[in-house]
Amino acid sequence: MREQLLDPTGDGDQGTNTTLVMPRPQSLAGLTVGLLENGKPNATVLLHAVGRELREKYGVREVRMFSKSYFGTPVEESVVQQMLHNCDFAVAAIGD
Repeated sequence: MREQLLDPTGDGDQGTNTTLVMPRPQSLAGLTVGLLENGKPNATVLLHAVGRELREKYGVREVRMFSKSYFGTPVEESVVQQMLHNCDFAVAAIGD
């Protein structure tokens, strides 16, 4: 029996509102990115490389790292609030 694949973009779930709260920035130059790692092996390594690329190729001003306390649970609200107040956009990564 085959498993059903889920579309992570939300196209298959028409009841989900996927409207962005804010419009996408025209450029990443001068912005601060928050990088959220989930605590699994290699997530930090991956995000450091992403941060480096964002600075070198897209002019991101600052890279801030954030961590979940445990990969199997949602990110803590306090971390979400820190990211909202200190970052212009965010990238999350999982490792293994």
